[in-house]
Amino acid sequence: MLSNPLKEIVESSDETLREQHAHLRGQIPLMYALMFINAAFLGFVTHGDVEPFYSLDIPSILCTAIAVRAILWISRRYQELNTRQIRRHLYGSIAASATLSAAFGGWGLLLLQDAEPMRSTSIALYIFVGSITCCYCLQALPLAGWLTLIFGAMPVTVWLLVSGDWYLSAVGLAFLLAAVVILNSLANSHRAFRKVLQSQSEMSGLVTALQHSEERYRFAALAANDIIWDVSLGDGRINLSSAAIAILGYPDAPTGTSASWWVERLHPNDRDRLLIQVADLGDADKTYWTERFRFLSAGGAYLDLVAKGYVVRDGQGRPRRLVGSLQDVTAQTHYEDGLRWAALHDSLTQLPNREMFADRLQEALEGAMQDENYVGLILLDVDQFKAANDSLGHHGGDALLCEIAARLTLAAPSTATVARLGGDEFGIILPGWTTADDTARTVEDLLARTGDTMAYEGRQIEISLSAGVAVACEHGATSEALLRSADLALYEAKSQGLGRISVFRPWMRAGVEREKKMLADARSALRADRIVPFYQPKVCLRTGACAGFEALLRWHDDQGLHSPAAIGAALADPDLSVQITERMLDRVIADMRGWSSSGLSFGRIAINGSAGDFRQGDFAARILDRLAWAGLPPSVLELEVTETVFLGQIADNVSAALNSLSRAGVSIALDDFGTGYAALTHLQQFPVDTIKIDRAFVSNLGVVDTQDAAIVGAVIDLARNLGIHTVAEGIETPEQFTHLVAKQCDFGQGYLFGHPMAAEQVKKVIAEWDAAAVFAACGAGDWPTSMRKLHNVMFV
Repeated sequence: MLSNPLKEIVESSDETLREQHAHLRGQIPLMYALMFINAAFLGFVTHGDVEPFYSLDIPSILCTAIAVRAILWISRRYQELNTRQIRRHLYGSIAASATLSAAFGGWGLLLLQDAEPMRSTSIALYIFVGSITCCYCLQALPLAGWLTLIFGAMPVTVWLLVSGDWYLSAVGLAFLLAAVVILNSLANSHRAFRKVLQSQSEMSGLVTALQHSEERYRFAALAANDIIWDVSLGDGRINLSSAAIAILGYPDAPTGTSASWWVERLHPNDRDRLLIQVADLGDADKTYWTERFRFLSAGGAYLDLVAKGYVVRDGQGRPRRLVGSLQDVTAQTHYEDGLRWAALHDSLTQLPNREMFADRLQEALEGAMQDENYVGLILLDVDQFKAANDSLGHHGGDALLCEIAARLTLAAPSTATVARLGGDEFGIILPGWTTADDTARTVEDLLARTGDTMAYEGRQIEISLSAGVAVACEHGATSEALLRSADLALYEAKSQGLGRISVFRPWMRAGVEREKKMLADARSALRADRIVPFYQPKVCLRTGACAGFEALLRWHDDQGLHSPAAIGAALADPDLSVQITERMLDRVIADMRGWSSSGLSFGRIAINGSAGDFRQGDFAARILDRLAWAGLPPSVLELEVTETVFLGQIADNVSAALNSLSRAGVSIALDDFGTGYAALTHLQQFPVDTIKIDRAFVSNLGVVDTQDAAIVGAVIDLARNLGIHTVAEGIETPEQFTHLVAKQCDFGQGYLFGHPMAAEQVKKVIAEWDAAAVFAACGAGDWPTSMRKLHNVMFV
């Protein structure tokens, strides 16, 4: 009995709690008023018959407590309470009712014991009736009413039952039976009350939901600016909402239109389909109707409309009305068309992109299979585009690409697809050919019409394209195979020079197989830990002293020791190159740590870094952390990089890494200077300590090529003026040595001083190194005599 009402308070909805509390605001003050009157009157009538403490003091205290609770409830009458406060008040009222009723009943028991026996029945009846009246005032809070009756009437009832007087016991039994009946009646009344509250709450919720739904629909219709329409299928009358004026542009449309008026304005390509759909409304299973069509507006433009409707049927299931909305999706359609176009086209040149190119190629191949003809595929690269982009700037490079795109489009046949595949690469699909021999001739004519110079900001820019050609199905039956063949042909064309055309030949695949083998060998060497550094001495050309070593990559397998050229493709791979550098770093630092622990002075060890090492952005940290772990100062290491790492999107990473390493004490060397994208700005932008002169310039020094000598001399003079050291690579003859000494080159390395050696041999080489003897032996060449011989050969 007690748990359910408490549970009701906890689980009641907010609306039920508020309604219950509203009823109690009138019931509880009335209950307290009756209890106050009962206590005051009973004290008054028993005054003089019992002790003053029983007739005056106790009722005064009881009335005061009752008055305080009554005033408290009256003061809350106009307060706005939340559900948490309401629950707290209900629990407080239950506790207060029980406490005050218990006090009232206990006081009545004291009066029975102290009053004359003839008054016992009157006092007991008074207490019982007072408890009943208070109980009935709490029908909205049954637990408080039950406790009021039980605690108020129980003491006197029990006293009557155990009094030993049959008359009094009978009165007590009557009280008990009456209490049970009253409690049951109170429970029934509360259940009815709860049902009323629940019904009111549900009805209020339904009304509120309906109001919100109507409001949402009205606001949604206004916000979406949809046209609400009602079609009478019997007489063909169409009623439209006022939104039709703004959307369709017809001022009289909201007054109603005929079906014929509407059909006349449908797009001719949509009219028949829409009429068929309306005729199909006779299908009894069709409840909802949705169609998209074009409609002529008053301004003369066709609008894209989406019609959604509900089919209203009569008792026989025949369609009578179609009610729904019309939404103008013209802007959305244009936006979607724009997105589809952007997804399939290059934003710069407006040509189809790689995705659309792939779809067109697949379509062309399928058509060729059906018609038994050929498909020509041409891949083109802009020659020296990087140099042009650097000299013209990005805007100039973009203008060059747009000009090439326009020329290719004009030069290609009307049935061809010209696309930009990315960067400076273009592709052309030539479908529907009857003979493969047409391909090479067409490509030559096409390139001839695109090769004129382009004027840009007063400058004449040369345009040169290299092309790789493949023919389906001769060079590949699938789009992937054909693209691979054309790509191989393009690679071959670019290797031959500028503006070359190469048609695919099967032998070109051998290069791909070699590349795959290189990658596989590199992965195998990494897994088996067969990559090791070999060290080549680096000699001071002024003293002959060993200034350090360059760590050169070597790897071995069952066939023996191999140079890095055997896995050259892996060194260009962005992932494998990083793994190889990591392995070399670990080995080199371990070797340096061993030499340092044995007290060996080995100078500075140079190690090569690749572009892939800088992509992750933590290359400098990886190097410095390894050196710190090994207990080695950064000054024992030199990092060699080529100028290619300065180009492209990783230039910022390269700059940050090199500056970080340089500040820590690691020397930075620029390898193969002059053979790649040499730029003097690199010497200013990056912390270069050493320039390495490539062996291509050193090999002919003092023998046949004065141009090489001039280049080497210019590089040495440039480095000296910038405060940068120079290292000549590939020194193999005394004549080269003496030439470089005369030019005041700082350091040299090559077979003249020593071949690359394993780490175990370094200690012995350093221990036995004789700088004076090395310098004397290497200086045995007579460079002046060689110069005189060269002069006689060339000028006499």
